[in-house]
Formats: sequence, structure tokens, C-alpha cells
Amino acid sequence: MSDKHTTVQYQLRLPEELRDTIRHSAKEHNRSMNADIVARLEASFAAEETPPPPISVGFDDSFLKDAGLTREQFGAFVRKSFSDSLKDDKGSE
Repeated sequence: MSDKHTTVQYQLRLPEELRDTIRHSAKEHNRSMNADIVARLEASFAAEETPPPPISVGFDDSFLKDAGLTREQFGAFVRKSFSDSLKDDKGSE
């Protein structure tokens, strides 16, 4: 009988608290601890491959008028703020 997926065994050391968390999660999802670990690993790799949705912030022209900005000025402000934030994050590593 040929299996679609070949499985391998891997001995794993993990903290007792994490084992207990996995045990609880497996029970909640009605699956074995092994199946829970595999499902969580698969989901984490799938999440890395799927880019997050774009951030959309809605506002109307009255917001810009109240702030005394044009759309171009506001866009430049957001880009600079975002760029500065990325620079700050890199500097804290």
C-alpha cells in the first residue's frame, strides 16, 4: 500500500509548559498532539507564504481640510512616518 505522504519520526524536546499547551489545544480540536503540532506547523508556513492584506484607512476630505493638508501632503507625511518607523525598528535590533 503506497501512502500519498511519507511520514518520518523526529524526537523533539520542548518545555513542559508548551507540551501542556499542545495537549490542551489537541483536546480542544479533537485530535492527537502529533496532529495538532503538524497542523500548527503547516499553518505557520502557509501564513509566511500568504502576504497580509493591505491596510486601508478611510477618511474624507473634511479630515484633510480640518488638518490643513492636501492629499499629497498627507501622503508624504504617512510615507515619511512609515519610513522613519522602519528605520527606528532596524536600529533597535
